[in-house]
Amino acid sequence: MNSERTDSHSSQNGQSPRRRLRTAFQVWLMKVLVLLISVFWCLAISIRFTVRDSSSAVASLVFYMSPLILLSLGAFVVFVLAWIVHWRRIAVIWFLLSIMTGIWCWNTQFRDTGAYSVLQHDPSKKRVLFWNIGDRLWGIEHVINELQQLDPDLIGLVEAGPDSAEMKQFWKQSFPEHPYQVVQNGFVFLSRLPITETSSGRLVDMGHYLRFRLQSDQADISVPAVFLVDIYSKVLKSRRAALKELADQVSQLNQQPVLVLGDFNTPRDSVHFDSLRKSCNNSLEIAGDGYLATWPLPIPVLDLDGIWVNEFIELYHAENRWTWVSDHRPVLIEMSFKTQNKKVINVENGKFFRM
Repeated sequence: MNSERTDSHSSQNGQSPRRRLRTAFQVWLMKVLVLLISVFWCLAISIRFTVRDSSSAVASLVFYMSPLILLSLGAFVVFVLAWIVHWRRIAVIWFLLSIMTGIWCWNTQFRDTGAYSVLQHDPSKKRVLFWNIGDRLWGIEHVINELQQLDPDLIGLVEAGPDSAEMKQFWKQSFPEHPYQVVQNGFVFLSRLPITETSSGRLVDMGHYLRFRLQSDQADISVPAVFLVDIYSKVLKSRRAALKELADQVSQLNQQPVLVLGDFNTPRDSVHFDSLRKSCNNSLEIAGDGYLATWPLPIPVLDLDGIWVNEFIELYHAENRWTWVSDHRPVLIEMSFKTQNKKVINVENGKFFRM
């Protein structure tokens, strides 16, 4: 008789006891996920508003693991889960948080400065490209095709393979229009401008760089300098000393154009860039167009790569290219070296006026 009532009750609910148990477990699991994601989200947003990556290794790790686009997505996931388990008031709060962080992400990770593209016939304008090609999804021939299509005047590559005689010959054959080439310690630098001096150094124990002096094709331009940088991806190791060493090197060249091309393995909003910002600007912040994150493809969430320039560089356009060749997006800028009688004023709306 009791079994008949149980069966009747089960049939009325449309679920067997096993099905109800499974449903209850799924609801319990979603509640646990809501709580866990909420705790991590609150911790991450607190760190982003306060210490960022300036303190402990744990805080830095959380900061690197929680870019704004993931925080916005995480808040939306909590909203969905909370709505499913009928925590409706909590769900509304998380929906609002997802919108707020989404707007924050849009304002910081997307750029539309209105900067214009360079006219290719103007010889004073240069294209500069940086690219980490270490973890390639396709063969090196696809890298060459992409570079030849963009046709930059200066090309900086990191994690580009060995500096064997065969590889040096490979780059010479692939880019005969870039007669000045340096292939060394995983770096490749290809230039249409003469390279008058090359030096190298370490960034403490967190990276290394090559430094070049170029001969400008304009008589009224000071000697340009280029840094090609690769900072290691040691997750629990601070970037402070490495970026401080780089900033000190750059600050010594305060009377000439300076380009800093690199995979910094550090988000652009890190506090450790503060020292470099005293003498340089991130090109994408000044003249960028599009989404700024560069890694990892196919869904980049962190802006680890960039080209920084000092006040003697005039920027026209900057972008991160979309390709499927490497797990890093290439960074391309269009610029010119400032002459002594030419000055650019950067106004609040991001447009440039010449004087």
